[in-house]
Amino acid sequence: MSSAGMQQGMRQSMVASAAMQQFMRALQATNMELRTLTTQAMAANPALEEELPPPDEEREPLETDTAAARRHDFLLDSLTEAPSLSAHLEEQIRRSALPAKVEEAALQLVQQLDTRGYFSEAPADIARQHGWSPTLLSKALQAVQDLDPAGVGAIDLRESLMLQLRREGEEASLSMQLLQDFWPQLVQHRYADAARELGESEPAVAGAARRIAQLNPNPGAAFDREDNSVMEPDVLVTRKGDNLEVSLTHANIPRLTLSAEYREMMAEQADKPEVRRYLSRCFSEGRELIKAIAQRQETILRVAQEIVQRQRAFFLHGPAALVPLRMEQVADATGLHVSTISRAVNGKYLKCSWGVFELRHLFTTDLGDSLSPEAVQARIRELIAAEDSRKPLSDARLEGLLAAEGIHIARRTVAKYRDQLRILPASLRKTR
Repeated sequence: MSSAGMQQGMRQSMVASAAMQQFMRALQATNMELRTLTTQAMAANPALEEELPPPDEEREPLETDTAAARRHDFLLDSLTEAPSLSAHLEEQIRRSALPAKVEEAALQLVQQLDTRGYFSEAPADIARQHGWSPTLLSKALQAVQDLDPAGVGAIDLRESLMLQLRREGEEASLSMQLLQDFWPQLVQHRYADAARELGESEPAVAGAARRIAQLNPNPGAAFDREDNSVMEPDVLVTRKGDNLEVSLTHANIPRLTLSAEYREMMAEQADKPEVRRYLSRCFSEGRELIKAIAQRQETILRVAQEIVQRQRAFFLHGPAALVPLRMEQVADATGLHVSTISRAVNGKYLKCSWGVFELRHLFTTDLGDSLSPEAVQARIRELIAAEDSRKPLSDARLEGLLAAEGIHIARRTVAKYRDQLRILPASLRKTR
């Protein structure tokens, strides 16, 4: 291949990579985050503007909107809205002067973190999907775990707490040793057992446990907007008889278009190469963003339609009918990668006749009896709702009733599900 051909191929590859990253950023973003992204893009790119919907004939003449006014409002919102955890971490990565490949890998890893800052899938699996070497994964993972807040980039609570201790210079502490080697004893408060095996006093172990209790189990909590805002669904499922219709709400997503005024300006500036190149770049970047948003919406709709088809019983009959479903199944059916499915459902919400649910909620694990944990929880709720309040059902009794229905789970699992449902133990539900 000639040198010119190689350079052209490299340019095409770079453009494709940039377009894919643009799509992935849009897909990962919630509707509110996408609104901020588009607002910032319109402020920076004069070729982009918002396409307003047709005017409402019933509105008063003085209540007209202009693209400039809407853009101004959006810009004010984006400036005052607190950043998401992913945006906070991405900004730090871009300021860290990492090698290009490590930076790109670290940004990909950040996109796989949930609202707590924990990985939704194992970093090794993410690396395998992207074809990273073990060395690249190690460097990128280290970069993520060095970010603020301390504890992000962990696979679970235990590792998050260990990362926080390391950040505080307590890597050789008794608290760290408890986390590393005595996790079961720690969570079960078996301090005497741990002390005996460590050759330490029980008060020393209890003190180390108190130090661990001071750490943050949810590093991303300060960036979680879910508790502070009303969730507007991304997907709407409407039941018409036995048919289910799936549609997008387009909530908070401005419809972008390319400015006709600046298109005319580019034609008029044909004799000014620098101006024309600048405007050409603006139009190119604007088209890429519009395309990425369209692909995002199409992908979310495809994934939602597949989920609804596979969880049809849930939408027709309620939470008790939720069946086991894995992301791999939806990936196989849609031809999309599992990581794409994960991004498409992360922070996206669906509204149906049973309420508003995060799309992730509709992926469940199998208990071995073709029932999901959510279905078992729904049955526990029903049994307790029908109990005699003077003789409430104990967890052991619930275990027996479920077993009689073919649902075989341990009593401690019954207790865990009851706690998750925020239902008090039998002794506290009893009335005279």
